[in-house]
Amino acid sequence: MNQSRHLSSSSRRRDHIPTYLTQAELKRLLDAVKDKRDRAIIKTSYRHGLRASEVGMLQRDDVDLRQGRINIRRLKGSLAGVYPMAADTVKVIRAYLRTREDHDSPYLFISNRGLPIDRRTLWKMMQTYAHAAGLPENKQHFHILKHSIATHLLDAGADLSFVKDWLGHANIQNTTIYARLTNRGL
Repeated sequence: MNQSRHLSSSSRRRDHIPTYLTQAELKRLLDAVKDKRDRAIIKTSYRHGLRASEVGMLQRDDVDLRQGRINIRRLKGSLAGVYPMAADTVKVIRAYLRTREDHDSPYLFISNRGLPIDRRTLWKMMQTYAHAAGLPENKQHFHILKHSIATHLLDAGADLSFVKDWLGHANIQNTTIYARLTNRGL
């Protein structure tokens, strides 16, 4: 009988090594995005390790552009929190909000129909831009942004507990997988 069938899903998840974008691939991806909304989504999602479903939950009130803070409600058992935003993230969100014609929707990122953007739309959007950037097929999914920021932070010397908190992980075991991907972890 197949041994992997007897492993729990959490054991299989721990053994799975996620893919991530290199800094050069991330730059190519961002260079491929010309639309202000899409650029704000990708940059915010990357910087804060957001899942596609978490992007759709963001509301205008969750972002304080003056203070440079964002309130993130996480899913899948992760922890919510208020986080500082980088100046370039504030800048792209401001640029996007200036293009919005509606002033009624409480949601930060909306679809063309004025509804909160949904994860299927984000996955398709990511595939389009990733393909345009010449990224390999296995890196053309939205969740790679979360894997990438975790790996990039650790590569830059961030402490494992900082990355755990930044991603909203409730358990540090969910963060240690990224240490196996970094130059420092190797």
